[in-house]
Amino acid sequence: MEWKEKTLVPTHIEVVWNIFQDQYITKLMPKVVEHKLIEGKADTIGARHRQTSRDGKKTETHIVETTQYIDEPSRKEKELHFLLDNAFEVKLRFILVKINENETELIYEGYQKPVNLKGKLKQKLSTTRARKHGIQKFVQHIMREAGA
Repeated sequence: MEWKEKTLVPTHIEVVWNIFQDQYITKLMPKVVEHKLIEGKADTIGARHRQTSRDGKKTETHIVETTQYIDEPSRKEKELHFLLDNAFEVKLRFILVKINENETELIYEGYQKPVNLKGKLKQKLSTTRARKHGIQKFVQHIMREAGA
């Protein structure tokens, strides 16, 4: 499954970018209960974090690597890569483009690819509509966190 969502955030690029910094990841992703740096320097390419997520009673820990990090005045980009539930390879990319002092374009894209039979079965059992809804809900959460 691949996705790409674009939206206009009526907020300055630096305000939106702040949400994506490692120290605020638990606010960005409420199911994340721990995000601990284990290698490299936070908010740089190559940084690796041990991340623990909780979904209901299920707790899972995985390693998240920052594979892209661009912090320029008019363009910001952060890409994360990890193995989810030992079933899916996941890549998340957040791109911010400064439109003007009060508007930022947010591009949220990524993929979730099954890596084994377990992943393929889980993907078949979930509906495209539910996955799309989850992506749109996450974009709305980003908007709220940005104060939009």
